[in-house]
Amino acid sequence: MATRAVVPPTLSRRKRGFFWLVTAVMSVVLCLSVSEAALRGWEAWRRRHPVPLPQELDVLRPNPHGTGSYRLKPNVHLRTRVGNRVVLVRTNRHGMPWREVAIEKPAGRARIAFLGDSFTFGCWADTVEKSLVGVFESGLPGARWEVLNFGVGGYGLADEELLLREEVMRFSPDYVVVVMYNGNDFRDTYLGLDRERIVGGTAVLDPDTVRRKVPGELLPEDTTISRARDDRSLLERRLRRLALHRLLAPLLRLEDLSLEFAVNRNFTMYSFWSQVPYPEAARHAKDESLATLARMDAFLAGHRARLAIVALPTAEQVYATRLSGPDFDLGFPQVYVQTFARERSIPYLDLLPAFRDHVRATNEPLYVRGDTHLDNEGHALAGRLINDWFRCCVRAARMLPRNSG
Repeated sequence: MATRAVVPPTLSRRKRGFFWLVTAVMSVVLCLSVSEAALRGWEAWRRRHPVPLPQELDVLRPNPHGTGSYRLKPNVHLRTRVGNRVVLVRTNRHGMPWREVAIEKPAGRARIAFLGDSFTFGCWADTVEKSLVGVFESGLPGARWEVLNFGVGGYGLADEELLLREEVMRFSPDYVVVVMYNGNDFRDTYLGLDRERIVGGTAVLDPDTVRRKVPGELLPEDTTISRARDDRSLLERRLRRLALHRLLAPLLRLEDLSLEFAVNRNFTMYSFWSQVPYPEAARHAKDESLATLARMDAFLAGHRARLAIVALPTAEQVYATRLSGPDFDLGFPQVYVQTFARERSIPYLDLLPAFRDHVRATNEPLYVRGDTHLDNEGHALAGRLINDWFRCCVRAARMLPRNSG
């Protein structure tokens, strides 16, 4: 049976109110103290037993044509975990991260083929339907359009050009949307088709290839990373020390996602590509990437198909407090692609401004915590933005004359 506090009858109403106020405050403080101690114990346990990041997936095989690069295995059906979520990974009989489709284009439909790396593939959306390509498709009238997904994790533009010529054109696309990732597409294109080895069904960057192609001064041991901003108020700094705050802030969208952007001087790191000025090897990588896009555009024009390009930002670019600093500009590397696309009348979309606006308006994270890939919300936002852009800008561009550059 619950006990009730005994209040001396001689106390005045004011004193009785004060008594209950003190009791309530002490109860709240006690509950918060117990909760804080319990949460700190739970955090300590989590540090000893961290939630695993998504496992390396056995989904890749050498290119069966023997011409370099690699391909997705057909008929893959796997499950992995991303934090507390279960993610389903599947490919169809053609080795596409997509539902089953016929090679022959259905009568009366236009086909839109997506090319890209792991973001286009769908990491780490729960299902292909929740990937950016799946969300893009859901906003189209199904009777007129058919969407195909040729995204492959780890691909650069050279891999995508080869896949376009060897596989994608068999499906007779009318539009090809290349989703470029600002973090490593210039790097991967420059390093070439054989920069990675397939180990256990996953692609592993070959360090010998990196050392052979990249000058030693661009491969320093550099641990620089973008960190949480350090100009918070005293109250904010005190609150961040509380386990209760660390638990509730993400749930209530009170988490401070902002970062102080910092350039890493290593050629293989994502923030390397937002530095200014560009080192010579980085300029070569940029030129080779744009030359690859030019070949893809010319090839598609010869098949009466239209190229369109989307630039996908890194998490550091999205969460950075400033757009530029003494040694960086978050307009890079995508500004090179924007200029190239404008000169050749190629439809182009930079997702960075809309991603930054969304985060600042909602404080909603768009990337998986502790990983570089989009979460479900990030995929959904990207898919909606690309759909809006396609319907307003890309379809009309199909009829416009081309500028060969």
